[in-house]
Amino acid sequence: MESFVRKGGPDDVEAVLKIKNATWRTAYRDLLPRDFLDGMSVTRRAVEAWRGLIGSGEQHLFVGGPGGEPEGEIAGFSLHGPARDAGIDGGEVYAIYVLAGHWSTGLGLALMTRSVEHLRELGHREAGLWVLTGNARARRFYERFGFTPSGREQDVAGLPFPVPEVHYRMSLDPAPSSPSRPAPARRTA
Repeated sequence: MESFVRKGGPDDVEAVLKIKNATWRTAYRDLLPRDFLDGMSVTRRAVEAWRGLIGSGEQHLFVGGPGGEPEGEIAGFSLHGPARDAGIDGGEVYAIYVLAGHWSTGLGLALMTRSVEHLRELGHREAGLWVLTGNARARRFYERFGFTPSGREQDVAGLPFPVPEVHYRMSLDPAPSSPSRPAPARRTA
């Protein structure tokens, strides 16, 4: 299925937060308390905070959806920038969420590819991300993409209850160029 990915901006933030909440309710239904998930909402304060993050130039938002029209309906997003944790150099994919109806369509792959490419363009030599320990689907996605566990673990910050997460990393060093092959010999008669 064809997808579009474009740079997101302040006008996309409310839709992005709705996608985040809807995706959390689906992806984390067996990992987080239902009353917490059901109580999530998009507040004016959250919208303004995210607009500030994106407007700062430190964090970068990409949005995407089905079809080839960049102004089409948004069904997923990714947010990335410099690593936030002490002792971790490089860039970080802070969030990547796709509505459940668009899972396994290539949209998540397109968003991750563009985010990692952008981190590389920004000069980062490594990308990292944190994922809930019990989120097997996401962990498989990251591993297929090329991320590997770094060995770091922690509880998710900012939640009113402990939820373990693991860190993944991936080198962004340019792939070594393959030696050029000599041109095939031309037959002469």
